Amino acid sequence: MKLIWSLANKNLPTPHNQCVYDMFYVSIQMAKDLGYETILYGTSDAIDKLGNYVDEIYNIDDTEYILFDDLKIHIWKTRNDDYITIDGDMFLYSPLVFNRNSKTFLSFDEVIKTPASNNIEVGLATLNNLKSFTSLIPEWNIESNRSFSTNLIYWKENNELLQYFIQSYEKLRKWYFENKNILVEITTELDSNKSLISHLICEHLLERLINYYLLEYDEIRPSGYNSYSHWQGGDKFINNIKINGIKLLAKKHKEIGGNIKNTYNYLLNEKMIEPFLYV
Repeated sequence: MKLIWSLANKNLPTPHNQCVYDMFYVSIQMAKDLGYETILYGTSDAIDKLGNYVDEIYNIDDTEYILFDDLKIHIWKTRNDDYITIDGDMFLYSPLVFNRNSKTFLSFDEVIKTPASNNIEVGLATLNNLKSFTSLIPEWNIESNRSFSTNLIYWKENNELLQYFIQSYEKLRKWYFENKNILVEITTELDSNKSLISHLICEHLLERLINYYLLEYDEIRPSGYNSYSHWQGGDKFINNIKINGIKLLAKKHKEIGGNIKNTYNYLLNEKMIEPFLYV
């Protein structure tokens, strides 16, 4: 099975903070330890930092990337093989297990049942109050505030719904760029925060389509058959235990190689890091 990471930089040649590359490095190495084939879609900086550690690379310097989910949409739109897209803040402890015997059309990390922040709540209410937005997608339910995480997602091959989802995403994305002036008058957050609008028109859209058509799906959780960590949200960028730990783990593993869990345990035993992974 192939795992695909995507990492783009809109501010080339200025790189991301090093902790971003370190997270991706550890996420990739943990997957390789489990036997996965690893693929990276990245801009030049990501390929320079991570290209030597994956099995296959795709340079996307010339691919349009504005919203946070644009690259995933690009991957889903252009590939037709068997693969899983995964974020760099996902750390797999065991091979992923899917309910392949069901009528599942996709598998993903989790259902987010309530808005994770006030910004999301306000942003969703803003879009729901705009008829020009809600009328674009017949399946859009203004009563729902749920979303489906896309940090780890596996679509079945040749999935017709995937194609419809992509078309719907592109329709909402086009509407967003054509109506940014209207949104700015209501709240500047939907214009300045590309992560927010991307979450609303991608992960909320996915939830609306699934529930409108009463589709079965496979919700992967870190329990039972599956074991992993997902560093969701902004804590990973301010938590010094995680930042320092991932930095030292990546650095040491590049020096000695081998199984990354063994490197992690070595750093723990030497009291060079505090527990931040495999817990």
